[in-house]
Amino acid sequence: MKSYGTRELIALLTSLGYKKGKQIASRHLKYHSPRKTSQGIYPFILVIQGRREYDPYWQREYIKQIKKQGFTQEEIEEHFD
Repeated sequence: MKSYGTRELIALLTSLGYKKGKQIASRHLKYHSPRKTSQGIYPFILVIQGRREYDPYWQREYIKQIKKQGFTQEEIEEHFD
């Protein structure tokens, strides 16, 4: 998977059907999942704004969160520009 920043992550989430929620902190946006999540899994993802490129740890964490919310690796790669 290629490296990405805020713009690419927001484009991915939007294409997967996530809806933008309110801004939580000065640099955090909340995106709500279109799919129902199981108990114990947050139904949203907090996106840190203003990053040209996330470090490898956060890139893996965002993909892991999307997978926990019911999307497969193939769906994620298909919607990644």
